[in-house]
Amino acid sequence: MVANSPVISFLAKIEHGCLILRDAGSEDDLSDWDPASSSWYREGSSLIFGVQASVDGPVECEVWKSAPPVVLPENLFEVSLPCPSGWLVLHDPNEYARMQFTGFRDSVICSVMVDDPQFPSKVQILLRGEGE
Repeated sequence: MVANSPVISFLAKIEHGCLILRDAGSEDDLSDWDPASSSWYREGSSLIFGVQASVDGPVECEVWKSAPPVVLPENLFEVSLPCPSGWLVLHDPNEYARMQFTGFRDSVICSVMVDDPQFPSKVQILLRGEGE
């Protein structure tokens, strides 16, 4: 991996206009999320957040383990996410886009930066171990 490069980046049309980040072993229910009242929601070791709907175009997403050289202007949220399995999974609700990441212990600080807080078409996810 080259320094100052994302762990992964992708461009995809995201079904249902949301992405889910969760511990690989999580079976948390995220159905209580109301996107009209909050841009994100966390239940246990899973979180869901809104992005641009597939009908409006693709979403550009980058996942980082260190600060990106150019950070998107809006901080959507920062939260500590339990990660007992050591693996995180990022996916859309239909799992058409699905990635897994390892290297975490117990919990991970997850920061999500976006270009537009209402309908993000660009997303940066920064994953840091607790205490880093």
